Amino acid sequence: MNKPSLRTLFFLISSTLATPVLADQVVLEDGSLLKGSIKQVADGELVINTAFADDVTLDFSRVKQLSTDKKFMFELNSRDRIVGQLTVDNNGQHKLTQTAFGTVDVNPANIRSIWATDAAKPQVTMVKEEYEQEIQDIKTSKDQEVAELKESYEQAINTLQQERDKLRDPWSGSLAFGVTGASGNTKRFGARGRGDLRRETDNERMAMYLEVNYQKEDGEQTVNEKLAGISLERDITRMWFARGTADFEIDDFEELDLRAIATASLGRFFIREEDLKFKGFAGVGYRYEGYSDGTTEKDPTGVLGYAVDYRMNSHLKLFHDFTYYPSFSSPGKNYLVVTNFGGEMPLAQENWKLRASVRSQYNSMPAPEAEKTDTSYQMNLVYDWD
Repeated sequence: MNKPSLRTLFFLISSTLATPVLADQVVLEDGSLLKGSIKQVADGELVINTAFADDVTLDFSRVKQLSTDKKFMFELNSRDRIVGQLTVDNNGQHKLTQTAFGTVDVNPANIRSIWATDAAKPQVTMVKEEYEQEIQDIKTSKDQEVAELKESYEQAINTLQQERDKLRDPWSGSLAFGVTGASGNTKRFGARGRGDLRRETDNERMAMYLEVNYQKEDGEQTVNEKLAGISLERDITRMWFARGTADFEIDDFEELDLRAIATASLGRFFIREEDLKFKGFAGVGYRYEGYSDGTTEKDPTGVLGYAVDYRMNSHLKLFHDFTYYPSFSSPGKNYLVVTNFGGEMPLAQENWKLRASVRSQYNSMPAPEAEKTDTSYQMNLVYDWD
């Protein structure tokens, strides 16, 4: 007589010590007995939860007897499905009881799958899990691919910008001039000239200008004004920038020997598009004014303003700016307001444009006998180069 194997003794002892609640039973071909809760039979494997080893997976072809303490869904090799409780009679015959057809004889070898009546078919669950995992893998792969493409795109853009900056001349400028005249009852001659020099890179903009306005009527000067200035803007982010300016003015008919204003401010682009740029700025500065009578004014000042450049189409460009300089000592009484408005359109000849503009300056405390508002209207021919 063959002695039982050590494995068989282990299973028998474990099954004997198991609690009565674990009533499903599995007998293997070698006589091993397992008690527990059957979870499923699928793809030729039986999974049973035991008290001593949690889930145990067995080759279903090694199962000799199988019984359950409650109803399960049974799928046969014929694809028929029956709900019932599997039992084994004294002769070792398997039977499905409590089915819709009564008691049905069944051979375990003909059982394809078993699962709980309130659960999905194991194969469906497995396919669903595999499908969800595959979707997750695809999503992860796509996210990684998008991230790599984004990184490659940004690197390519940076490389192109660097190459463009090497090839592109950041300097540009323009020359504007205009002449007016009259003869007969009134002899009038006027000349205006302005030069602009600009340097622009991806994150920095510098501009310098020099303007001269001269006019004579019936042998007497009526306008003799000189303007000059420089501004520098450096981007902090795409929308925010730091700004510094210095502006100078000499006007004989305002009895102004020199007005100098230096400012430092923080600015922001509210709109920064190819055809429309709208920015504002605010900061502090210092204003100096020296007059012909020997008096001077020196005062810290604030600066607040905005600038708009709008290219309506290929034929018309508009510009407008407004700057307010309030004195710190008496901002409500002593202040300066400068505004420009104008537009330009190209002529038939390349690089040549026609510019019309209005410049207005309001000084709340001008020199004696000088007007508070000084407005000039200009129509100039402009040569522009990049």
